[in-house]
Amino acid sequence: MINFYIKKISIDKAVVGMVIAADVITNTGINLMSKNTVLNKKNITKLKLYSIEYIEIYKEQKSDIDFQHLFMSNDTKPKTQYKDIKVINEFRSNHQNKQDVLKNKMMDISEGKKIEIPELYSISNELIEKMNDKSQLFSFLNNLQYFDDYTYSHSVNVSLVSYTLGQWLGYSGEELQCISVAGLLHDIGKTKVSIDLLNKKEKLTTEEFNEIKKHCVYGFRIIEKQNIPYNVKMAVLMHHEKIDGSGYPMGLKGDEINDYAKIIAIADIYDAMTSERPYRKKYCPFSVIEFFEKNYITKLDTKFLMTFLNNIAHCYLDSWVELSTGEEAKIKFINTKKPSKPIVQIDNVLADLSKEKDIFIVRVI
Repeated sequence: MINFYIKKISIDKAVVGMVIAADVITNTGINLMSKNTVLNKKNITKLKLYSIEYIEIYKEQKSDIDFQHLFMSNDTKPKTQYKDIKVINEFRSNHQNKQDVLKNKMMDISEGKKIEIPELYSISNELIEKMNDKSQLFSFLNNLQYFDDYTYSHSVNVSLVSYTLGQWLGYSGEELQCISVAGLLHDIGKTKVSIDLLNKKEKLTTEEFNEIKKHCVYGFRIIEKQNIPYNVKMAVLMHHEKIDGSGYPMGLKGDEINDYAKIIAIADIYDAMTSERPYRKKYCPFSVIEFFEKNYITKLDTKFLMTFLNNIAHCYLDSWVELSTGEEAKIKFINTKKPSKPIVQIDNVLADLSKEKDIFIVRVI
């Protein structure tokens, strides 16, 4: 039998090989290191970076048994999470409930029932009101699991992201409410598309893709005669249009596209790429930011897009990430001209990823 006791020590006295006896939590509720983690040079540095002053460790009494080996696990990397997992679980539960509510509302609307803007707005607003700040939203969305009713989970997410982008762009009051509702309704036309087609895992044929693209027009026809703001209707119709004319259903360009639709388009692409799907894993937020930089600068309104990319990148400031090298790093600065390539701190060294061609962020920890 092993005899040991727990001792509180200054972080300056921490050495490689010590075993943590209690989760190390920051004052903002982030779990930096789990109980039973064996300290190495990298995670000691991490604790110091987060200004942790004291930790609790196991102190072994006399024994012939290899104490360190007992607590060693195959995965000793620290995992970042919120201290109270109930916060994440509560968001997931509320999010699921809102999906169910939205599904019923969208079915009712598709059958001709009246749209009540305040009632719809409350679906996403109740989720927003439970958050302390906007950066929490993207952390929460990043922790969501895959949902079977993707259309409805996606619509809730697009509403939340569109609302946040609307705030970053300076919208307020009734306009923000309408942007949020437009996000909820943007895919309502998919209620008229075969579920089997929407959930198909194999590559779509040209005919199948053309059918899915009709959801914009189907959606517009569903809400066309409703007594709701014109901009909401245009967002539903135009959210797949691109400023270079390459979008659908009408091939509109530039200012021909409604501003609400431009906002929804960005939120739509972001959530689609960062969501888990049956046929692929979700993409890292910074991979999606880079995808926007490379593929959408000429397709989405630059004013809207750059506002989104710079702000969302800043939401991850001071977050820990895993690099393509396998190293863990802390995001210290955001490059405004290249948001996907921030300056990160690896141990005590700063690295500008915009100057490191072969190094990139693979996931947010």
